[in-house]
Amino acid sequence: MNVTSKLRNHEILTREQEVEYAKKIEAGDRRARDKMIHANMRLATSIAKKYAGKGVDFEDLMQESTIGLMKAVDRFDWRKGFKFSTYAYWWILQTVKQYVESNKGPISLPANASARLYHASKVREDFEKEFGAAPSETELADLLGTTTGTLSSLRKSSAYYVSLDSTVRAGEDRRSYKDVLADHSLNPEEALEAAQTKKAVNEALAVLSPREQAVLRLRFGIEAQ
Repeated sequence: MNVTSKLRNHEILTREQEVEYAKKIEAGDRRARDKMIHANMRLATSIAKKYAGKGVDFEDLMQESTIGLMKAVDRFDWRKGFKFSTYAYWWILQTVKQYVESNKGPISLPANASARLYHASKVREDFEKEFGAAPSETELADLLGTTTGTLSSLRKSSAYYVSLDSTVRAGEDRRSYKDVLADHSLNPEEALEAAQTKKAVNEALAVLSPREQAVLRLRFGIEAQ
Protein backbone atom coordinates (compact mmCIF):
# COMPACT_ATOMS: atom_id res chain seq x y z
CA MET A 1 0.00 0.00 0.00
CA ASN A 2 1.54 3.38 -1.00
CA VAL A 3 1.58 6.55 1.08
CA THR A 4 -1.41 8.07 -0.73
CA SER A 5 -3.52 4.99 -0.06
CA LYS A 6 -2.56 5.04 3.61
CA LEU A 7 -3.55 8.69 3.87
CA ARG A 8 -6.94 7.96 2.34
CA ASN A 9 -7.58 5.50 5.13
CA HIS A 10 -7.02 8.16 7.80
CA GLU A 11 -10.19 9.23 9.53
CA ILE A 12 -11.35 12.77 8.74
CA LEU A 13 -12.52 14.28 12.00
CA THR A 14 -15.70 16.27 12.38
CA ARG A 15 -15.68 19.60 14.26
CA GLU A 16 -17.19 17.84 17.27
CA GLN A 17 -14.53 15.14 17.20
CA GLU A 18 -11.77 17.75 17.00
CA VAL A 19 -13.09 19.40 20.15
CA GLU A 20 -13.50 16.03 21.86
CA TYR A 21 -9.92 15.00 21.05
CA ALA A 22 -8.59 18.45 22.03
CA LYS A 23 -10.17 18.14 25.46
CA LYS A 24 -8.66 14.68 25.92
CA ILE A 25 -5.25 15.95 24.82
CA GLU A 26 -5.45 18.70 27.44
CA ALA A 27 -6.06 15.96 30.00
CA GLY A 28 -2.88 14.19 28.88
CA ASP A 29 -4.42 11.51 26.64
CA ARG A 30 -1.54 10.45 24.35
CA ARG A 31 -3.76 8.20 22.26
CA ALA A 32 -6.07 11.12 21.43
CA ARG A 33 -3.01 13.16 20.44
CA ASP A 34 -1.81 10.43 18.09
CA LYS A 35 -5.25 10.14 16.52
CA MET A 36 -5.41 13.91 15.97
CA ILE A 37 -2.01 13.86 14.29
CA HIS A 38 -2.78 10.86 12.09
CA ALA A 39 -6.14 12.29 11.04
CA ASN A 40 -4.40 15.39 9.68
CA MET A 41 -1.39 13.82 7.99
CA ARG A 42 -3.02 14.33 4.60
CA LEU A 43 -2.91 18.08 5.20
CA ALA A 44 0.73 17.90 6.30
CA THR A 45 1.64 15.89 3.21
CA SER A 46 -0.15 18.24 0.81
CA ILE A 47 1.79 21.24 2.16
CA ALA A 48 5.10 19.36 2.00
CA LYS A 49 4.38 18.49 -1.66
CA LYS A 50 3.84 22.18 -2.50
CA TYR A 51 7.43 22.90 -1.47
CA ALA A 52 8.99 19.88 -3.14
CA GLY A 53 11.66 20.87 -5.66
CA LYS A 54 12.67 23.98 -3.72
CA GLY A 55 16.16 22.66 -3.15
CA VAL A 56 15.41 20.55 -0.07
CA ASP A 57 14.73 16.85 0.31
CA PHE A 58 11.07 15.78 0.36
CA GLU A 59 11.63 13.54 3.37
CA ASP A 60 12.98 16.52 5.29
CA LEU A 61 9.95 18.54 4.18
CA MET A 62 7.65 15.81 5.46
CA GLN A 63 9.49 15.77 8.77
CA GLU A 64 9.15 19.54 9.18
CA SER A 65 5.54 19.42 8.07
CA THR A 66 4.82 16.78 10.70
CA ILE A 67 6.59 18.85 13.35
CA GLY A 68 4.35 21.79 12.43
CA LEU A 69 1.30 19.57 12.73
CA MET A 70 2.37 18.33 16.16
CA LYS A 71 2.87 21.91 17.34
CA ALA A 72 -0.64 22.74 16.15
CA VAL A 73 -2.08 19.74 17.98
CA ASP A 74 -0.30 20.71 21.20
CA ARG A 75 -1.29 24.39 21.02
CA PHE A 76 -4.83 24.11 19.68
CA ASP A 77 -7.33 25.86 21.97
CA TRP A 78 -10.80 24.57 21.17
CA ARG A 79 -12.37 27.36 23.29
CA LYS A 80 -11.44 30.00 20.70
CA GLY A 81 -13.70 28.43 18.10
CA PHE A 82 -11.03 27.91 15.44
CA LYS A 83 -11.44 25.03 13.04
CA PHE A 84 -8.46 22.79 13.70
CA SER A 85 -7.59 22.23 10.05
CA THR A 86 -7.33 26.02 9.52
CA TYR A 87 -5.20 26.41 12.62
CA ALA A 88 -3.00 23.43 11.71
CA TYR A 89 -2.52 24.76 8.17
CA TRP A 90 -0.88 27.85 9.64
CA TRP A 91 1.52 25.97 11.84
CA ILE A 92 2.51 23.50 9.14
CA LEU A 93 2.95 26.16 6.46
CA GLN A 94 5.08 28.45 8.63
CA THR A 95 7.25 25.55 9.85
CA VAL A 96 7.90 24.34 6.29
CA LYS A 97 8.52 27.84 4.91
CA GLN A 98 10.95 28.59 7.71
CA TYR A 99 12.84 25.37 6.98
CA VAL A 100 12.98 26.02 3.22
CA GLU A 101 14.17 29.61 3.70
CA SER A 102 17.00 28.58 6.02
CA ASN A 103 18.15 25.64 3.89
CA LYS A 104 17.63 26.63 0.26
CA GLY A 105 21.20 27.91 -0.29
CA PRO A 106 24.55 26.11 -0.13
CA ILE A 107 25.22 27.85 3.21
CA SER A 108 22.55 28.58 5.80
CA LEU A 109 22.71 32.21 6.83
CA PRO A 110 20.55 33.93 9.42
CA ALA A 111 18.19 36.55 8.03
CA ASN A 112 19.00 40.09 9.12
CA ALA A 113 17.06 41.54 12.01
CA SER A 114 14.92 43.96 10.02
CA ALA A 115 13.83 41.26 7.57
CA ARG A 116 12.92 38.88 10.39
CA LEU A 117 10.97 41.58 12.19
CA TYR A 118 9.10 42.42 8.99
CA HIS A 119 8.28 38.76 8.58
CA ALA A 120 7.11 38.61 12.21
CA SER A 121 4.87 41.62 11.63
CA LYS A 122 3.41 40.04 8.48
CA VAL A 123 2.77 36.71 10.21
CA ARG A 124 1.05 38.49 13.11
CA GLU A 125 -1.08 40.54 10.72
CA ASP A 126 -2.12 37.52 8.64
CA PHE A 127 -2.84 35.50 11.79
CA GLU A 128 -5.14 38.25 13.10
CA LYS A 129 -6.99 38.41 9.76
CA GLU A 130 -7.45 34.64 9.73
CA PHE A 131 -8.41 34.06 13.35
CA GLY A 132 -9.68 37.44 14.52
CA ALA A 133 -7.15 37.53 17.37
CA ALA A 134 -3.45 38.23 17.75
CA PRO A 135 -1.12 35.27 18.34
CA SER A 136 0.53 35.04 21.74
CA GLU A 137 4.26 35.72 21.94
CA THR A 138 4.86 31.98 22.27
CA GLU A 139 2.70 31.22 19.23
CA LEU A 140 4.39 33.94 17.17
CA ALA A 141 7.86 32.74 18.15
CA ASP A 142 6.99 29.15 17.24
CA LEU A 143 5.46 30.20 13.93
CA LEU A 144 8.72 31.98 13.13
CA GLY A 145 10.85 29.07 14.29
CA THR A 146 12.52 31.04 17.06
CA THR A 147 12.14 31.74 20.79
CA THR A 148 10.33 34.51 22.64
CA GLY A 149 13.71 35.67 23.99
CA THR A 150 15.16 36.00 20.48
CA LEU A 151 12.05 37.82 19.30
CA SER A 152 12.35 40.28 22.18
CA SER A 153 16.06 40.82 21.45
CA LEU A 154 15.31 41.51 17.79
CA ARG A 155 12.78 44.16 18.74
CA LYS A 156 15.22 45.81 21.15
CA SER A 157 18.02 45.78 18.59
CA SER A 158 15.81 47.57 16.07
CA ALA A 159 14.77 50.32 18.49
CA TYR A 160 15.18 53.84 17.10
CA TYR A 161 17.69 55.95 19.02
CA VAL A 162 17.96 59.76 18.93
CA SER A 163 21.06 61.71 19.84
CA LEU A 164 20.65 64.17 22.74
CA ASP A 165 22.46 66.70 20.55
CA SER A 166 19.78 66.44 17.81
CA THR A 167 17.77 69.60 17.15
CA VAL A 168 14.24 69.55 18.57
CA ARG A 169 12.80 72.29 16.37
CA ALA A 170 13.96 74.32 13.41
CA GLY A 171 13.90 78.10 13.00
CA GLU A 172 15.29 80.70 15.36
CA ASP A 173 14.67 78.60 18.48
CA ARG A 174 17.18 75.85 17.79
CA ARG A 175 17.51 73.71 20.91
CA SER A 176 18.74 70.15 21.36
CA TYR A 177 16.97 67.36 23.22
CA LYS A 178 19.38 67.69 26.16
CA ASP A 179 18.36 71.39 26.46
CA VAL A 180 14.68 70.59 26.90
CA LEU A 181 14.87 67.41 28.96
CA ALA A 182 13.93 67.96 32.59
CA ASP A 183 16.85 67.92 34.99
CA HIS A 184 15.72 66.43 38.29
CA SER A 185 19.12 66.57 39.98
CA LEU A 186 19.70 69.06 42.83
CA ASN A 187 22.03 71.99 42.38
CA PRO A 188 24.91 72.28 44.93
CA GLU A 189 23.04 74.76 47.16
CA GLU A 190 19.90 72.60 47.26
CA ALA A 191 21.93 69.46 47.96
CA LEU A 192 23.72 71.15 50.88
CA GLU A 193 20.45 72.44 52.33
CA ALA A 194 18.87 68.97 52.07
CA ALA A 195 21.84 67.38 53.85
CA GLN A 196 21.72 69.94 56.64
CA THR A 197 17.98 69.47 57.12
CA LYS A 198 18.35 65.70 57.29
CA LYS A 199 21.12 66.04 59.87
CA ALA A 200 19.02 68.38 62.03
CA VAL A 201 16.01 66.05 61.94
CA ASN A 202 18.09 63.02 62.93
CA GLU A 203 19.69 64.95 65.80
CA ALA A 204 16.23 65.94 67.07
CA LEU A 205 15.00 62.36 66.88
CA ALA A 206 18.06 61.07 68.73
CA VAL A 207 16.70 62.33 72.08
CA LEU A 208 13.61 60.11 71.72
CA SER A 209 13.26 56.44 72.58
CA PRO A 210 13.79 53.89 69.76
CA ARG A 211 10.04 53.18 69.68
CA GLU A 212 9.17 56.90 69.41
CA GLN A 213 11.75 57.35 66.67
CA ALA A 214 10.32 54.42 64.72
CA VAL A 215 6.76 55.80 65.02
CA LEU A 216 7.78 59.24 63.72
CA ARG A 217 9.93 57.86 60.92
CA LEU A 218 7.10 55.63 59.70
CA ARG A 219 4.52 58.41 60.10
CA PHE A 220 6.43 61.04 58.12
CA GLY A 221 8.61 58.83 55.91
CA ILE A 222 11.87 59.97 57.46
CA GLU A 223 14.91 57.93 56.39
CA ALA A 224 17.34 56.68 59.01
CA GLN A 225 20.70 58.41 59.17
